[in-house]
Amino acid sequence: MAESNSEHHFQKGLTTEIIAGSAAAVFQNTISYPFEFLKTGLQLQRSLPGTAPFNMLHSVKTYFAGNSALNIAAIIKTTTRFTTFEKTCQMLRDPSLPTSTPLSGPRLLMAGTITGFMESLWIIPFENIKVTMIENGIKSSERSQQRQEKVDITNGKPQQEKKPKFHGTTSSGKLPLTPQEAAFLKYEKTPPLHFFPTIKEIFLTRGVQGFFKGSFPTIFRQMSNTAVRFTVYTSLKQWISPSKPLNEYYAFAIGLASSCAVVAITQPIDVIKTRMQSKYAWNTYKNSLNCAYRIFIEEGVGKFWKGWIPRLFKVGLSGGISFGVYQYVENLVNLMRLENYLE
Repeated sequence: MAESNSEHHFQKGLTTEIIAGSAAAVFQNTISYPFEFLKTGLQLQRSLPGTAPFNMLHSVKTYFAGNSALNIAAIIKTTTRFTTFEKTCQMLRDPSLPTSTPLSGPRLLMAGTITGFMESLWIIPFENIKVTMIENGIKSSERSQQRQEKVDITNGKPQQEKKPKFHGTTSSGKLPLTPQEAAFLKYEKTPPLHFFPTIKEIFLTRGVQGFFKGSFPTIFRQMSNTAVRFTVYTSLKQWISPSKPLNEYYAFAIGLASSCAVVAITQPIDVIKTRMQSKYAWNTYKNSLNCAYRIFIEEGVGKFWKGWIPRLFKVGLSGGISFGVYQYVENLVNLMRLENYLE
C-alpha cells in the first residue's frame, strides 16, 4: 500500500515537472529565438576568402523563422527529458541510502548523459527543419532586399530580372533532371517559410534521410549539453538549497550559470551540427568528420566557435528563464495541491 502511494506521488510529481518544463521551454524558446537565428546564420556561413559578412539586417518576422519547429521539439524533448531523468535517477540511486537522497558525482553525470541521449533522438528531425526554415528565411529576406534595391528610383518600378531556364531534355547532351533535382530548383526559386511546407521540401529534395542529417553531432552535442547542464544545475541547487524548494530567482541564476558552462564546452560540436544540417551540406561535406576537417583547414580553428556570442545569450537566457519559470510553476502547482485546489 505504501509502495502504491509512493508511486502515485511520483507520477503526480513527474506530471508537474513535465507541465512546468514544457511551459518554461516554449516561453524561453520564443523569447530567446532571435539569438538562435543569429547563431545559426553565423554558423552556416563559410568564412572563405571573398565571402561577404553575414547580413544581420532582416525583418522581425525573419528573426523567428524556425521557431515553430523548435517549440514543437521542446515539448517533446521536455517530456522525454524529465521522464528519463527521473527514471534513470531511480535506477542509479544507491539502494543503501534513503530514497529521498539525491544523486551526486558520477551517478548524477551518468543520469544526465543518458537523458541527453534519449532526448536527442527526438530533436534531430526538428533541428533539420529549423535549420532549413532559417536558411529559407534568410534567402527570402535577402531577395526581398535585393528587389528593393533594384527598384528604379525615377519611376518606382522594379527592373525586370533575367530568370534562368532549366530544361530536362537530352538535346544538349545533358541528362534530364531527377525528381529531387527538379524539386530542389523549384524550392530554390520559392523557398517555403512555414513548418509543414518545409517538411514537404525536405522530403522531396532530400528524402526521409534529410530529416536525420547531422545525427551524430546532434546526439553528441545534446548528451554533452544535458550532462553539463543537469550536473552543474543539480550540484549548485543541492549546495544552495539542499532541504527545501528552491526560490525561482535562485533557479534563474543557477540556470544561467549552467548554461554558460554548456556553451564553453559544446560550441565546436554545435558548429559542425549546424553545417551538416544545411540544405546545401550534400554539396560541401561528405560527413561530420570531413566537415570538421574542412573547417579546420579552410577556415581555421577559431571558426569552430562561430556564433558563440549569440549562443551564449540564447542558452544563458533560455537556461535561466527555463529553470526559473519551471521552478515557479512547480512551486505554484505544489501550493495549489497543498490548498486542495488540485487533486
